Amino acid sequence: MSQLILESKNEHNLKLIQELAEKLNIHCRFIVQKTRVVSEKQDETNNAIQFVKTFTHEKTSFGNALAWQKNKRQERPLD
Repeated sequence: MSQLILESKNEHNLKLIQELAEKLNIHCRFIVQKTRVVSEKQDETNNAIQFVKTFTHEKTSFGNALAWQKNKRQERPLD
C-alpha cells in the first residue's frame, strides 16, 4: 500500500483530483485542515506593540538622556 498526500489552498482542485481517483478505483480521503486565522487588525496591533517595544529599548546617540541631564545640572552653580 502506498500513500499520496496533496496540499492545496484551492479546494476545487482537490475535489477534481478526488473525482479522478474515484474513476481510477483508488481509495481516497478528503481531509480539511483548519488553520487559525488572525485578523488583520490584530496583526496591525501586534506590529505596533512590537515597534513600541523595540523603540523603547533603543538608546540615543549620547546614551541615557536622564543621566546626562542630571550630570549637567550637577555641574552648574545655582547662584
